[in-house]
Amino acid sequence: MKRTVFSLFCLLCVCTIFLTGCWDQRELNKIALVMAIGLDKTKGKEEYRVSYEVVNPTEISGKTGTGRTTPVTVYNSSGSTVFEALRNAAEETPRQLMISHINIIVIGEDLAKEGIHGILDFFERDDEGRLTSNLLIAKDAKAEEVLKTLTPIEKVPAFAIKGKLDTMVKKLSKGYDIELDEVIRGALRKGGGPAISGVQLIEHAESGLKESNIKSTTPATIIKISGLAMFKHGKLVGWLNGETARGAAVINNKLRGSAVSIGCKQKKRGLSIEVRSSKTKIKASSRDRIPTIQLFVKQEGSVGHILCAIDLKKSKEIRKLEKKWAKETKKEVENAISQAQRNHTDIFGFGEALERTNKQEWKKIEKNWSNIFAKSKVEVHVETRIRRPGMRSIPYLFSETE
Repeated sequence: MKRTVFSLFCLLCVCTIFLTGCWDQRELNKIALVMAIGLDKTKGKEEYRVSYEVVNPTEISGKTGTGRTTPVTVYNSSGSTVFEALRNAAEETPRQLMISHINIIVIGEDLAKEGIHGILDFFERDDEGRLTSNLLIAKDAKAEEVLKTLTPIEKVPAFAIKGKLDTMVKKLSKGYDIELDEVIRGALRKGGGPAISGVQLIEHAESGLKESNIKSTTPATIIKISGLAMFKHGKLVGWLNGETARGAAVINNKLRGSAVSIGCKQKKRGLSIEVRSSKTKIKASSRDRIPTIQLFVKQEGSVGHILCAIDLKKSKEIRKLEKKWAKETKKEVENAISQAQRNHTDIFGFGEALERTNKQEWKKIEKNWSNIFAKSKVEVHVETRIRRPGMRSIPYLFSETE
């Protein structure tokens, strides 16, 4: 017994040799935390221009900060690769950049049109990066301009962009959030690619660089989450906007919540429905190299606002609204499919659904899938249910018409 205890003690002593602490530790006063990174094309050169949004700790540590500097500082560096640009940043930054805390990655539209495969390789290969970072495309702007825009409410622009993206997804879903690992999987999709939300600067981009942008009740420059960028073979080929982008979110099961307006008697958009849940099933089949895609959409929601006289206690009135809602959803879904087909890019994974159904048939058409997808017939079936009329069944306008 004593010999066994002694042996265990010796084993524990040996194990402690391999538990010597953090051999690669870095002190906080020696590093700079990068909250967001932007990538652009260097004009006239085959180089990446990389922007780093670094937090100024003294300005965000307290309730008000010192007020002497802005909450963040944006550094820039260039290189033939993203890795080289990151190392070249050592010439300007007083501390070592730490990219393991990146929340947002923004890619400029010009660079996105040239291709993002090289960028994805760096983030997947680097051991400090996180594949859970959200990726966005700067719409009609450079990524550097987006990162330099100071934002009200949230001191750090990266947190503001992330917050706006989350809010848009939960309340509107005219687009959706997509993480880096999902983008990488989508980039490998044959005959298509991922769809990535866009970020846009409203009004004057230059004004957003000044501190006055956060000291006004109406900021001169506002960051807005807008549209879905469609990719094919890693290159930006087009945009889905507004309700059409929401249609893509429905197909890809990315709709978390939204407000759909439908006709109400004489009013074209007189009733709003809050979408609370949405699920889509894709069924694909192929015969003689002619694919058939079927979409089955089920949605549930409640009445949010009425501007006409309807008695919601009557089930027939509810059924009428459900049919109108289903018709509106079907139109948005079909518009999203139509635009993707015009750009010859399968951003919905229809090819993957077909491969799961019939692998032998898929092998015959996979090399030419982008062209076949563009001509494929897609049938959309929508079923909607209004579960709640809200806190009031009969609107105030109903009594006025009596």
